[in-house]
Amino acid sequence: MPKKKLGIFQLQKIRNQALQKFSIDRSKEIIMIEYEILNLEEIKGMLSSFNDLQSAYNLLKSLSNEFPINNIEIESLKLSEEELNRVNFILNSIQSLIDDLLPVTEHNIILFNAFQNELLTKFKRSYKQKLKSLELNKKNLQILGNSLIKNKNISKIVSNITYIHSLKLTQWLELIDSLKENTTFNLIIEKINIFYQDLIKARLNEQLNMVRDKFDETFINEYKKAFYENPSLSFSEYRQTYEASLTKEELDLKQDIIKNNQERLEFEKLKKNQEKQDALYQDYLRLPSKEFERKRRKEHRGKLSKVDLKVNNIKIEISKETSEKIEKFKDSFDKSIKNRYLAEEDDGANPIDLIRERKKKKTEEFKRYKKHFEAE
Repeated sequence: MPKKKLGIFQLQKIRNQALQKFSIDRSKEIIMIEYEILNLEEIKGMLSSFNDLQSAYNLLKSLSNEFPINNIEIESLKLSEEELNRVNFILNSIQSLIDDLLPVTEHNIILFNAFQNELLTKFKRSYKQKLKSLELNKKNLQILGNSLIKNKNISKIVSNITYIHSLKLTQWLELIDSLKENTTFNLIIEKINIFYQDLIKARLNEQLNMVRDKFDETFINEYKKAFYENPSLSFSEYRQTYEASLTKEELDLKQDIIKNNQERLEFEKLKKNQEKQDALYQDYLRLPSKEFERKRRKEHRGKLSKVDLKVNNIKIEISKETSEKIEKFKDSFDKSIKNRYLAEEDDGANPIDLIRERKKKKTEEFKRYKKHFEAE
């Protein structure tokens, strides 16, 4: 494949076009920085002149690398005068391009720094403006939302769960000395401690309510002490550990102690009930006879009121002779009751005379009984 050669006039044409375009673009730099800092098309147009010069330089560099003889002085080469003039022109053109590229590159570096600073400044300004508008909108929405929730027009919807990472242990150790002097932190720790103690008590009561068998009070107290040291310890685990640590003799002795304590508690309970009954009995003895009889009748009435009478619907077949005998017995029984316990009604008698006569009979009866007891 033949090597690509660059003519003198072609090289000169590329150089002149690039420098002309670069001179035209430089006149727009101030205006673009001031007014069109975010216009990417203008930025690309500015860079095109620099790209043309860079491409011409790369082309010349590739041609010089393709030259077959390296590190050889030109004077030592047997070239014609025309070829020597051509080589000298190429070298001068390369040096001229290098001299032109250096200020262009320096200027572009300064320009790019200005671009960067302007872009950052404008971006920060626009970003702050967006944050301000966002904050204002957020406050307005929050005020509106709170009023709607307060009036129960809408309900609060949790779209996502937010959480805050807890501090590491090393961070707590760094902050603990300063936090000890913080009143807010101390109040929070005190509330946490109270809440934790309530949880421990609730769990302890739950474990004790699950106990069905009767145990000694000392054993329960020992479990409470062990539970406060290890809140995850259940009563069954503590019981198994405790029984496993005892020998058979110690376990039997412990069970005997528990049995004796239970018997003692039952005896004390019976004793209290007996003392209560004795007190009631002494109170009854102190009462007058009439009051005592009245209470007894009241108790009997109360007991009889609780008796449920069952209705007997069974029909019994009785003969005619038996029914006649029952009727006769009933009539005789009613007559004897009337004669013994019921007084005959006398509508014409004076009530005061009846009371006096009844009183007279009672007095005679009392004297008769009195004489009888005195005679004995």
